[in-house]
Order: sequence, then structure tokens, then C-alpha cells
Amino acid sequence: MEYIKSRRFTPTAIVIIVLVVLGIVALLLRLGCWEKPQVCGPLLPCLDSSYVFEDTVQRNEVLAGMLARMLMSKGLINKTHDALANAGFDFRMLKPGDLVTFTYHGLDLVGITYHKDLVTNYDVRFDSSGALGTRTTKPVDTVRTAISGIIKGSLWNSILGVGEQPWLVINFAEILKYDVDFFTESSKEDSFQMLVDKLFVDTVFYKYGRIHAVHYKGRTVNTYGFFYCDPRGHWDYYNRKGQSLRKTVLRSPLQFSRITSHFGMRFHPIKKTRLMHYGVDYGAPLGTPVSAIADGIVTISRRYGGYGKLVEIRHNGVLKSRYGHLSRYGSGIRQGRRVHQGQVIGYIGSTGLSTGPHLYFEIWKNGTRVNPEKIIPPRARPVSKKYRKAFDRIKAECLENLRSEIADKLDS
Repeated sequence: MEYIKSRRFTPTAIVIIVLVVLGIVALLLRLGCWEKPQVCGPLLPCLDSSYVFEDTVQRNEVLAGMLARMLMSKGLINKTHDALANAGFDFRMLKPGDLVTFTYHGLDLVGITYHKDLVTNYDVRFDSSGALGTRTTKPVDTVRTAISGIIKGSLWNSILGVGEQPWLVINFAEILKYDVDFFTESSKEDSFQMLVDKLFVDTVFYKYGRIHAVHYKGRTVNTYGFFYCDPRGHWDYYNRKGQSLRKTVLRSPLQFSRITSHFGMRFHPIKKTRLMHYGVDYGAPLGTPVSAIADGIVTISRRYGGYGKLVEIRHNGVLKSRYGHLSRYGSGIRQGRRVHQGQVIGYIGSTGLSTGPHLYFEIWKNGTRVNPEKIIPPRARPVSKKYRKAFDRIKAECLENLRSEIADKLDS
């Protein structure tokens, strides 16, 4: 008995049991051996009633495999495949955990619904003429929302701490990454603000939309960013003066990390003596992606003495950067290959003269190693003069929304 109590039945097993029971009932009814029941139980649906089974996509499962698990015939599976394809269904988008519902009327399968997300469903309906696939969408409501908070620990934890999600942290940091190094310039009691579209379906949060404005204020920085798209379709984030936030060189080759050793004289942990440290050490977990700080051409991609596995990139006739102690190289990274700003060129390791996983990062200017923390790169193109009034109107609206949000917090 203990064994029987502990057993768990899969959706496929339940379907088999129900179909077997229904088959027996149908046979008895046809032979007149049993009157049709007037009350239908959860495991014994009436032959003229409708009911729904739910199942989820399993790991490494294709749609045909899932339908086969539900005891559908090969012919019905093919009809379902064709109907979904005609509705624009992308069979590559299946992922584990996706919900699929099967609607039955009596013993007959009359419909299948694949729930892509809160907004989109793909439906297949079966009748005597075949199978028809359709794509249905629900209306999405957009609410422009002001969000603010105080740094308590890290930017990541602080934004999540006011009830938001990781996507917002990543994109907030992405917008300001040229002006704020959140590893060295962020500290407790700094403040952040942003104006973002939130998308809702039937009052349920669906996802974030456009970030219209950001503001970060700390001991060493006080910077704004405003989204603006001109009539030609060129868009960017600009500061209050209409200057682009984008620069030709990133502040850091890592998105989330910390500096563990700065540029300058220090006690070398391996050689046990004071030596000049010509770069910056970033502490991060083994395997963390490392990005190129600017466009350029790879000039070194191999083991290189104490650097261990090294990537060197020449950015122009003036600057080059080095990334040392890597565990491995990014896809396709080799000498002579052109790379773009933000492209992954390697992964955090501990090769060469290293006491543990970290990135050793250098910048060379005119053949001399310089302090990476003091590089001031030029900005990208500013707002065009002929569109400046339009930009100023949008900026003023965003500032007013941010100020109102702060006032509401103070009043509450």
C-alpha cells in the first residue's frame, strides 16, 4: 500500500487511463449493458462534455514528440504541424516549461493551444474538414512609470530591492556605462531614477518597454540620460546638453565586477616585493565574459608570459588595450580579426602570474601604459542643431515626470 500511495502519474499516463475507461464505457453503452451516467466525475468526463488537459514542453522536446506523448496519431500530428505553420508558428521557439492545452469533446480532440506568452497564443481547431491554425493576441497597455531609489550595497540589489527585475538593472547600467563605472564610482546612499514604459496584459505585468530617461547621482557623478529619436530615425541617449552618452571607448571591459587593484605602485602578491602595477585588476567569477572596450583589430591572441592567455587590440594609431589571465578566448578571436566595441573577446581566468580568477587590464597610449581609470574618450555625435528644440521639449517632460515622482514619495 505504501508503494501505491507514493506513485505519481504523468499526464500521458492519465490520458491513457481516461481513454481506456471512456472506451469501456462507450462499448457498454453501445451494447446496452449500462445506462449513460448523469453525473460526470473528474476522471470520467461525460461523452458529450468538453474538458481540457494541460501539459508543458519538456527539456529537448520538439512539438511532434510532445503530441506523440499525448497519444495523437501521426496523421493528426502532421495536420497540427501544417496548421501551426500556416499561422506563422516558429517551431524553434519552443522552450521547456511552455504551456500547451488540449481541448476534448467527449473522446474527440477538438483543439490545441500553444501559449507563447501573456500576449500571444497559437490555436489549432479540428473539425470534419481538417485543422485550422490561428494566431491570437491580447491588447497590451503601456504605462509610463517613474522609478527611484537609494544605493544599498550594489546597483543590482538596489533596483531589485524596489521591486523591479534584472532586465531593468542591465539596461540602466548599459545606458550610463560610458559616464558611470558602477564598480568604482558607485557607493552607498547614491541615488538613481528612471522613466520607463511598463507593459501590462489584463493588469498583469508583461515586460518593460522603452527607458525614456535615467539619472544617477553620487559622490563623484551626477549624470542624466534622455532618449531622443530625430525625424530621420537616428536615436540615442543624450545628456542635458544634448551630447551623446555614447563614447568611443567603454569605461570598463566588464559589466558587473569590482576593481581589486588599481594602477600604481603596489606589493606584488607573487614576487613579494613592491613593483609598479601598470594596469587595473578586476575581480570576477571564473568564466565571466570580457568585452572589447572599443572597435579595433586583434594583434595578440595567445599565451604571453606573465599575462597568461592574452588578447591585445589595436584601436587606432594612438590606443591599444590588453586583457590578461584569460581562461579562454571568445569565439573567432585570433590575430588579425576585427572586433567591435562590446564584443566578447575572452573569459575571466587565472592563467599566467595570477593568484586567482581576475582580469588584468591595460591601456597603452602612444606606446606607453597609462591609467585606464583616467582615460577620457570623445563622445559620439550630439543632437543636431535643427532638432535641438524638439529634444529640449522631450527633456523637459522627462525631468518634470522625475521630479513629480520624487515629490510623491516625499508626500507619501
